[in-house]
Amino acid sequence: MIRLVPTKKQLEYVVAGSFIIAGISGVIWILIDQDPIRVANGLGFDGVYYDRILRHLAAEGGLELPIAFPYCGRVGTPWILAKVFHSHVGFFGFNLVVSVLFSATLLLATHSLWRGSLKGLTAVVAASSFLYFAPVKFTNFYPVYMDPPFLLILSFCLLLIINREYLLASAICMSGIPFREASFYLLPLFLSFYIKNAERKRAALVISLFIILAGYVTKGLILSEFDCEYQSQLFTGLFWLYRFLSEPAHVLGSLAAISLTLGPLYIVLNKEAVKHVQWNGAVMFSAAASVYCASLAIVGGSDVTRIFYSFLPLYVPLLIASFRASSLTSFALACFGWMLTNQMLHKYEQPISEGPNNDLSGFFAQFPDYAHPTIALVILVIWIILAMLRRLIEPLERHLPSE
Repeated sequence: MIRLVPTKKQLEYVVAGSFIIAGISGVIWILIDQDPIRVANGLGFDGVYYDRILRHLAAEGGLELPIAFPYCGRVGTPWILAKVFHSHVGFFGFNLVVSVLFSATLLLATHSLWRGSLKGLTAVVAASSFLYFAPVKFTNFYPVYMDPPFLLILSFCLLLIINREYLLASAICMSGIPFREASFYLLPLFLSFYIKNAERKRAALVISLFIILAGYVTKGLILSEFDCEYQSQLFTGLFWLYRFLSEPAHVLGSLAAISLTLGPLYIVLNKEAVKHVQWNGAVMFSAAASVYCASLAIVGGSDVTRIFYSFLPLYVPLLIASFRASSLTSFALACFGWMLTNQMLHKYEQPISEGPNNDLSGFFAQFPDYAHPTIALVILVIWIILAMLRRLIEPLERHLPSE
């Protein structure tokens, strides 16, 4: 007798397959048909400064134009291009290769977390390759930036964290400081878990203080290379924290920005699913990292979406574990929500103005921290509606055969 009703497992394959095919199609379309950003002759906004650093290192001469803080501290990629590849490789080629390595490394690093779960595998593939700021996509539009090597370094850190090697992860994290100074601000997170799990707490505390001091010195030495006019990032953080606490529009935009990557948790983590999440050490670390990194993104500047995404390797274990424990309905709706909010099937639009201006169209309207508040509201409403649909549809799953 032919079974007409599909099983949950069969539908799971259909949902995952359709979503992954759509995501890959979006990436291929961007790689083939995406026009690079036209701002500053293709260098983009931050890229102007990184290009100056590259030209200075390649020519080994005086710096003709000043480099603003904090870009003057991000010398990692320009140094590699100038000193290792002797300017035979450009930002685009380097970042594209590193972006592919990041996706592959994150997939391998989390193998023990998603193994045996198609839903968990879908979470890590989508997060690393399909979302708005996934570097394998974004690099083709905005080639001169520092996030790909930073993400790759954090992927190696995650591999060590999964094995509870928090001290070694902290040392690896320090190598990210020349690419993004955010590496320094991750050290307290890593070292707090190192101290928590250490047998000799006092010795661990001393070692941790030494590593933080070494990171601070490293950061300062890099800044001195270009006579950078240092600005206190403490005051920067306090300014953006004040904005977050005082401006409803900024709160709305920040929450929507974070939801572009963690929005599925609002759908998949209902009371029943929470009970089935495997709360091992890596997932517990990831849950703490999600809160910590969201805080860093909110106080780190105006581009909350990009900053928060750049910490992806640290909170992807929580996404994997949550997807593993999700129902078929919540899994399907979470994938659909990611597709809608991250505009996975759209190309990147060119800026219609020199800077963000509460845009309703163009580049700045594609992510909520720069767009008109309406955009942020729409993104949050999408997640709310999908969560409501889950409550309506999920009870029908009991009528489907499991196998």
